Amino acid sequence: QTFWGSKSTDVVGSFRYRALLVMAESMSSRQTPWCTIFLVVSTVLFNALVLVGNKWTADALSEIGVSTQGWSHVGTGIASALKSEIDVVMSNVSVTLLKSLDHVSAAQGSLEMVLSMVGNETDKAISKQPELLLLQEHGPEKGLALLQEVHGKNQSHVEALVPVVLASVHQVLEVVMQKVEETMDMLLKKLRPALEQVGKWIDQFGDKVIAGLQDFSTTLDKAQKIFDQVMAQLHGGGNNTDLMINQTWPIFDDDDSGEVSVTELQNVGQWFSISALQGDKPQSLIDKYDTSGDGQIGKKEFAKLVDDPSIPGSLSVILRKYAKRLAEIAGAVGQAYMRDDVALSVANYVKLVCAKNMTKVGWIADRLGNNSVPMDFTAGVFVEMCLTEDDPNAAVYTAADTGLLLTKAVYSLHPEAMTSSMDLVGNSSWWLSQGFNLQDQPKCAQKVAKWLATAEKTVTKISLLALQVLDAFPQTAFIMAEESAKLYRLERLQARQERRQQIFASETSQLLLTRLLGGVSPSDTMSEDSESVVNQSAAGLPAAPETLEFAKFLSANATDRAKELQHYCFDHSSESSNAIDDFASKIQAMLSKVTSFIQMMQKYSTPKGISDLENQVKDFLTKALQDVSKLVEEKLGSLVKMAAPQLDTAIHTAAHKAGEQIGAMIGQVISNPMIQALEAPLEEILAKQLGNQTANSIGMTLSSALGGEVSNLTSKALGSKIGDALEGLVDEALDKAGEGLETLTNKLPKVPGQLTESMDTHLSNVFDMPRKSRHQRAVMMMLQDAEKTADISDTVSHAWQGIVNLLRSLANLLPQAVNTLKDARTEVSKLSSGLESIFDVFGVKGPQIFNTVSKYYMTIWVAYFVFILPFCGFTLYYGLWANGWFGGPKPYPDEPEPPAPETLWQRFTLLFSKCFSFCIHCHDTGLCFWSVIIFMQVIVLVTFLICIVLALFAAVKAMIISGCEQVYILEDAGVCESGLTTLRNFLTKMPIGNNIIYTDEDIAGACDANSLLTCELVAAKFTKSTIMTSVSSLLASIFSLQMLFNAATLHEQAVWRRRAMAAKETKAD
Repeated sequence: QTFWGSKSTDVVGSFRYRALLVMAESMSSRQTPWCTIFLVVSTVLFNALVLVGNKWTADALSEIGVSTQGWSHVGTGIASALKSEIDVVMSNVSVTLLKSLDHVSAAQGSLEMVLSMVGNETDKAISKQPELLLLQEHGPEKGLALLQEVHGKNQSHVEALVPVVLASVHQVLEVVMQKVEETMDMLLKKLRPALEQVGKWIDQFGDKVIAGLQDFSTTLDKAQKIFDQVMAQLHGGGNNTDLMINQTWPIFDDDDSGEVSVTELQNVGQWFSISALQGDKPQSLIDKYDTSGDGQIGKKEFAKLVDDPSIPGSLSVILRKYAKRLAEIAGAVGQAYMRDDVALSVANYVKLVCAKNMTKVGWIADRLGNNSVPMDFTAGVFVEMCLTEDDPNAAVYTAADTGLLLTKAVYSLHPEAMTSSMDLVGNSSWWLSQGFNLQDQPKCAQKVAKWLATAEKTVTKISLLALQVLDAFPQTAFIMAEESAKLYRLERLQARQERRQQIFASETSQLLLTRLLGGVSPSDTMSEDSESVVNQSAAGLPAAPETLEFAKFLSANATDRAKELQHYCFDHSSESSNAIDDFASKIQAMLSKVTSFIQMMQKYSTPKGISDLENQVKDFLTKALQDVSKLVEEKLGSLVKMAAPQLDTAIHTAAHKAGEQIGAMIGQVISNPMIQALEAPLEEILAKQLGNQTANSIGMTLSSALGGEVSNLTSKALGSKIGDALEGLVDEALDKAGEGLETLTNKLPKVPGQLTESMDTHLSNVFDMPRKSRHQRAVMMMLQDAEKTADISDTVSHAWQGIVNLLRSLANLLPQAVNTLKDARTEVSKLSSGLESIFDVFGVKGPQIFNTVSKYYMTIWVAYFVFILPFCGFTLYYGLWANGWFGGPKPYPDEPEPPAPETLWQRFTLLFSKCFSFCIHCHDTGLCFWSVIIFMQVIVLVTFLICIVLALFAAVKAMIISGCEQVYILEDAGVCESGLTTLRNFLTKMPIGNNIIYTDEDIAGACDANSLLTCELVAAKFTKSTIMTSVSSLLASIFSLQMLFNAATLHEQAVWRRRAMAAKETKAD
């Protein structure tokens, strides 16, 4: 009664009471809460849809992980194919081209031997014929005179000997030309495989393929960056900062002083191309974090510096760059085959690891000095360290003197090995045998000597005198090496000169050299520099097996270490590469170097170029024999041809001299009678003037002088007249001798038609020329001498000059091409090692991250659904209970007062019973109800926050989808297969996972099989899940909030139902 109020007899009270009774009757029956059921079912339904949408998202994340592994297989497959195909083939081509240099030199030498042996044989054959020998040694005029006077032979005897000499020369010429043919065939045989491979590269690296590779590399960069961004957003940063600091600190602390200075920060920025650590930035960072004020920072301060907002992610950027350099050197060491490449790679490895790990320098020094590798290789490593130190284009990894550090390490372990290496470095013969430039020897000898002297000062205790000797050792080594190099050059020059003199010692060989090659032999143009270039073939020799074994071990160790550092960086940043890293630039650098090499060799490498090269060699072999034969015939014929006019002059001169001698004899005959006849008349004339005694003396003298003068005048006049008469008689005799020319030539031995025709011309010139005066004959001889060279040049085919020019071009081209190809191999090694390093980590970490995120993501949403489901079930139960189901609300029974507790247990029992009773009797109170409402509001708020999270995650998915729209290869199967086709055209075979792509059939379906169509796999699921989760979570939040409002209604229903039931019980009483 207190609860319902007093039963007043007034109208209002009566009406109120009757209303309560009516309400109690109406609420005593059960009702179905359709609104509550609808709200609860809707809330559960939309939360279930959220769970389904998130299941799609989780599946899509797992598929992205599978796709990252597929693309990782593509990247590592490209790296593997570059190593096993491109790099190996380039190495084989390099070796082939270097070996071809030896055959080029052999071919040049064989050409010189042809000229030498033919010339020697010609002169030897001439020396066996006295007639020809006299003509060659004494000239045509004197030689013919000697033939006629001493041997009693004439012109016809000389002409008959020409075919005999030619036959002997032809036999030698055929033999040596056969050797030349074998040498040229061997050159073409060795060179052809390399040229054919370059011809394949012309197609393989064609414009279309290059454009396709550039597009594919750009696409691969975009795909990899998208994956990196997604992984960074999903996984976030790692918790291995301490480990990263420990790994990065030695790179900054270059001098191992325990402090990092401004200079060291600047050096790191310069060495690893980090713009944030260049300029004035290092100074500002030191000023900001240098707590001690000494201008340097320790390790604790360094930990704060690397977290500076102006250099975000500096730890992973720097360490990843170091790991990248290490991977590149590891690839270069592992792929090196020639000994100079191995030595250079080891030198670069030492330079790099000196910045971080002197322990490795120690065991490298032990291997270099314990005779496990050849001493030539050990010395070569020190030479390469010297050369790279002075090379402005060489990569720099540390400010320390790495050559000195290695020298100290080797000398402390194996001093005898270090001194032996120094001896080799100072040896010019060894220097060139290793393919180094002789000009670099003095400075490198000085530098290595300086390292050795410093190492000995550090390792051993020495006296003052020994210290002075060590101080002078570097300069002494420089002077000795310089003198050794000069002496070696002089010896080589003298050897070349002596060889040339020996080869072209004969007169005919010099004639052949002049007429065929302009007086310049194939080896004459080889300067000291070009010899050094050609000597690079020595550097291109394969390294010793033990050296290659050491290189493989070093490569494996460096590769493992690079991968380990890459994993550290990934764990720290959740990215597989730095933001500025890209494959497109590396591929472009590789293609640029390869294209340069192809352009250098393209002239000889196309099918037409190879055919022209072979045709030129065949044309030479065909015409070379004819050219030499022509010149030998020309030489022998010239002896006869030159003898004809000179013989004519000699005969006429001899006839004239004979006339003068006859005139002199006549003058002597008449001189004495003339003197006696003049003496008496002169004395008579003089006696009248001077007296008898004086007249006698003067008369005798005057008569003698006048007699002699008259005799001389008489002899000259008679001699001239008689000489002219004798010349006319000789001309008549020679004209008659020409009538017997045909009979004489028919008696000569038969020779080739070409020679017969030539000799007929020569003989005709001898006997059929018209008689000329002395002046005419002199002019004719001068004209013949002037025209001789032009006549010969018209008959020679220039095949010799062409083949020599070809060999010289190859001798100059091949070393340059090998150097260019070596640079291309370096770029290939960088690209393959970079791909392998990044995609190996990408393939391992990517699936782990996406699978882990997918797993936890799904676990969270299942937990959320399980968490929200009981509240929905309780709300439904409460709605049914409030409407009379499950007994419905009932009046509270009166509970008797319990007895006072006596024991501790009774007190606890009473406490729990009162608490339970309070929950039963007081849950209808406003305080309890609104407490529950507030709690439920918190749950609704959580649901709303989850809706926001889903919206944010939808933004991530939208980013992925939008990124997919920019990278067609991740979405379109045709584009993907087209990209793989481009790779297949570039690489004969390419492994992708467990499959190897050879043909178009292998490409078909490869994108689906390896889950490369990432966007196609996830775009639909992400789109559906985004719509599903966004809409469903929003509706779930709305219905959850509405369910709270409905709960308030249900609570009031329960309160009034309980009151109605109490009123009904009261009426019954």
